[in-house]
Amino acid sequence: MIHSELQRILRRLDAMAEDTHGDLQQRTFSAYGIQVCTVTYQQSTGEFTLEQFQPAAQLTFDSLDLTAIEVYRCLYEFKNSF
Repeated sequence: MIHSELQRILRRLDAMAEDTHGDLQQRTFSAYGIQVCTVTYQQSTGEFTLEQFQPAAQLTFDSLDLTAIEVYRCLYEFKNSF
């Protein structure tokens, strides 16, 4: 079975949206043991905020799919920068 990196990202983001133990859920996405970006989900607004570390940027999405695509892009660019 081929494992899709995008599917793994989607599952992690979906788990954030489904968790009702607090208003904020946060996940860090890493490559080669280095943090590439962090996503925070705010339950009350339904918004995902992505903080990218290199280059520094912060983006807000109201779509799980768009957030997953941006996380994938951040990881892809980081991995291909070597």
